[in-house]
Amino acid sequence: MNVERENQVAIERFVQYIQIKTVQPKPDYQSAFKFLKNYAQELDLEYTLVTTGEDRQAAVLTWPSSSDAKSILLLSHIDVVPVFEEYWTVSPFSGEIRDGKIYGRGAQDMKCVGIQYLEAIRCLKRVQYEPKRTIHCLFVPDEEIGGAEGMKKFVQLDQFKAMNVGFALDEGLANETDVYQVYYGNRGAFGVDFVLKGNTGHGSRLIQNTAGEKAQFIINEMLDYRTREQQRFEQSQTGDHPLQLGNITTINLTKMSGGVQINVVPDQYRLFFDCRIRPGGEGEFEEFVTDLIRRTRKENDQEVQVEYLTTRAISRVTDINQPSWWLTSMKHTFEELNCKTNWTIFPANTDGRFLRYFGCPVIGFSPMINTPVLLHDHDEYLSVEVFLYGIHIYTKLIERLTKE
Repeated sequence: MNVERENQVAIERFVQYIQIKTVQPKPDYQSAFKFLKNYAQELDLEYTLVTTGEDRQAAVLTWPSSSDAKSILLLSHIDVVPVFEEYWTVSPFSGEIRDGKIYGRGAQDMKCVGIQYLEAIRCLKRVQYEPKRTIHCLFVPDEEIGGAEGMKKFVQLDQFKAMNVGFALDEGLANETDVYQVYYGNRGAFGVDFVLKGNTGHGSRLIQNTAGEKAQFIINEMLDYRTREQQRFEQSQTGDHPLQLGNITTINLTKMSGGVQINVVPDQYRLFFDCRIRPGGEGEFEEFVTDLIRRTRKENDQEVQVEYLTTRAISRVTDINQPSWWLTSMKHTFEELNCKTNWTIFPANTDGRFLRYFGCPVIGFSPMINTPVLLHDHDEYLSVEVFLYGIHIYTKLIERLTKE
């Protein structure tokens, strides 16, 4: 197979993958597994389906090595987020190619990367490369809804331990400039749900100790914290070490509910804040919330409750200061290909956090430059040129990571 035909096959597989509707909340995982099993047979890879949770499985496509050296893991998730079709120029599950761009849900997040892994392996097999480390391509479910029945369960299984993973690649983000973003950690995700109760009555009265007063105080304090972090971020931009989004904590009020009728003072308000915590800032933030609850409550007033709706695990980062075989391989690859890079903290969460929690080094990287960030957005696309060059980058990267 010549290079031109190889590129065409890569595009065809990418389009086929986009066309499988693995969209939450009812992803068609079975069609995806059939597609991946056929892919494994096409590339002469071992194929294993691993049960991770109730009605959930993960697919592992393996290129084995005779060496007992630590393996590398190429991680991607199968599911994609919902779409609002009325805002799309093309059908979101068509994989339509228009003006040199491949459109579809998952084009950036992250079906592109899953295909690029496998097509890089195709390139290496074409030249009869023999890896000195086993290569595992792992396709997991439910990353877009937290990974509770996917990667979180997978890392606890004996099958994962038997894979002997020494390093993993995970997803990253596109960048509108010519600089590749390389992520060595994630911010922690705290979903903070406040339930505030108070006195009720007619809307014409001056009722004391209402849920609304407590809601006002909570909102003001939470958004003041947000403003302080924003100011810290903005002030740093004029200095020698400007912060990036992953280096600060962000807070957003995303849901608010309460009230039954316009002339009745609500007896309860519920506020939900999406909080993304900078690495190392988890303890400080929890102390802030604890103190906020204390200050909101009046004497003997226990009608202020808080619940953390997402995992409060400490965000661990991958050490990029200590020399290692995988770090050397990555940096040499980027140098060889003249790739400009920015090493930073991923502003949201990915499945890589579950691997880092068990001490496995993980780097998030999606080779997408000169590309607007369109994950979860309408008209999500990736240009053919960027997609194909990403395969070239992964080919070089996988080769270096498995040379010794």
